[in-house]
Amino acid sequence: MKHVLLLISAATIAASLIIVMGCAQNKSRVAMTDVKSEKGFVVMELFTSQGCSSCPPADDILGQYAMKNDEHIIPLAFHVDYWNRLGWVDSFSNAANTERQHYYATKFDLESIYTPQIILNGRKELVGSNGTEIATAVSDLLNEAEPVAVSISKKVVQENTVKISYVLSKAVSNTSINAVLVQANIVTQIRAGENRGVKLNNYNVVRDFNTKSAATASGNIELQLPRGSSANAFSIVLFVQDNESGKIIGAVKVVL
Repeated sequence: MKHVLLLISAATIAASLIIVMGCAQNKSRVAMTDVKSEKGFVVMELFTSQGCSSCPPADDILGQYAMKNDEHIIPLAFHVDYWNRLGWVDSFSNAANTERQHYYATKFDLESIYTPQIILNGRKELVGSNGTEIATAVSDLLNEAEPVAVSISKKVVQENTVKISYVLSKAVSNTSINAVLVQANIVTQIRAGENRGVKLNNYNVVRDFNTKSAATASGNIELQLPRGSSANAFSIVLFVQDNESGKIIGAVKVVL
């Protein structure tokens, strides 16, 4: 199943969210294609929710890619908040993740947003549980050259703040640099909502996201660790995104 949230005016969104549920094929149990590449990369942005019964198969697919530990494939789980009023509050959800999904809806000229939805390199959107189409798209993207190489020259943790210094192989006009704090694997027992009674495994969960709207050839950016967390449980992802098209043109992931 695919769950749809109708895009509405900003004023209406401020007042309420209208969720419409539809159907989509569940194609999660598909073997992934192993592709060896020295050129390409894939940033996989899954928009998901613990309150959505169609999302666990998509979470599982993302987890399969995460467990490959392939430096060229960077899976990210953005938990949205518009399911929270339907019985279960996803503790990893926030409005910023929903706003990012709306951003992509604008870029792809979509009439609605839904879960589970996956965006690949800001270039292609698919139903997050469609394992066959995802594998094909990942294979295609891995065989394309990476326009901009991204590296992290320094990372320092001071209390709950992660300070990052980065270097790009070249500066590209009208691009932004995005920093993501990722928690590798979280197990949650769901006690209400559509997934009541299910123990969910969520992989590469986005816990903080920060953007600099103008990406320079080098610079600094910060992320915030959840209070009481051990830095060992997290990774940092940096990626460069074209502000006009939304395409991601370079990325890197390192263990914190």
